[in-house]
Amino acid sequence: MPTVNVEVKVSGALFTQGLPARIIDRALNQAIVELLQIGEQRLDMILRPRPAGVYLAVEEAKKGQASTGHYRRSIHAVTSHLQGIITDSGVVYGPWLEGVSNRNITTRFKGYASFRRVGETLKGDANRVARAHIVKAVRELNR
Repeated sequence: MPTVNVEVKVSGALFTQGLPARIIDRALNQAIVELLQIGEQRLDMILRPRPAGVYLAVEEAKKGQASTGHYRRSIHAVTSHLQGIITDSGVVYGPWLEGVSNRNITTRFKGYASFRRVGETLKGDANRVARAHIVKAVRELNR
């Protein structure tokens, strides 16, 4: 199943107990949620149904029939404490569309690699997004 994982690990005296730990914890969770939202938006744009029926089998892609967008609608983010994941909800043809299925080896279609590409762009965005939330938390801690 194609996924994008986001995880933050923190340790030290500042994170043990009390208000500073809660403020920083909240800031990191907000950063994760923002990253997941950015990832979902990017996947939504990449997987937007096209008039040519790009996600339909050849025999289903008749003239004028568009993709239903089922795969795109199946993508959602799940967050828990300092962790987040974007998943395709286990859609059976998800690994094939991503290009990680055994079927990709035996066919010409090598996949779209949409989750991989979005995951790579999120790695580049992570510092910027986290920094913005940490700056707000530091301001709150300095009051």
